[in-house]
Amino acid sequence: MTDRVEVTQVEDVLVVTIANPPVNALSPGIPEAIDAAIARAGQDPSVHGVVIIGGGATFICGADIKELQKLAHGEDATGMPLRTVLDRIESCAVPVTCAIHGSALGGGLELAQACHYRVAAKGSQVGQPEVKIGIIPGAAGTQRLPRLVGLRLAADMCASGRTVRTDEAANAGLFDRVVEGDL
Repeated sequence: MTDRVEVTQVEDVLVVTIANPPVNALSPGIPEAIDAAIARAGQDPSVHGVVIIGGGATFICGADIKELQKLAHGEDATGMPLRTVLDRIESCAVPVTCAIHGSALGGGLELAQACHYRVAAKGSQVGQPEVKIGIIPGAAGTQRLPRLVGLRLAADMCASGRTVRTDEAANAGLFDRVVEGDL
């Protein structure tokens, strides 16, 4: 496991903290560490839930741009595909909740979409800004987002790259709960 992902157990909840400053990008090693934590949760009878949170000022602001540049130049990406990790989260036998604060962009929002529950701090923002650099959400964001917020908002977010504030996202059904203050 990477030192940029901290996994701790608090009573019966596994807390997975992504600590890859400044934006907690999903750099190589981080998807693998998240995947290992989810696998552990599914196999450990003492774990009854998982919370994924970003360390520092934000949740997860997408993929590692260096990895995206490799793909754009026809090189193979390093590490586990994010889609594989998200599928494991979605099918995990124990509930997986993400706690969003700051921003959840690109792969960070796609990760949130795969979780069973989404809690957000008021003032957070979410988006699929990949289109602004010429790509579309690559880890099933175009499939999961419409199921959560409806086709109109999902198409707008994926086609324009527009970020959405907490209230609009909550009203559309993306968040299960919005809380005041820090998470």
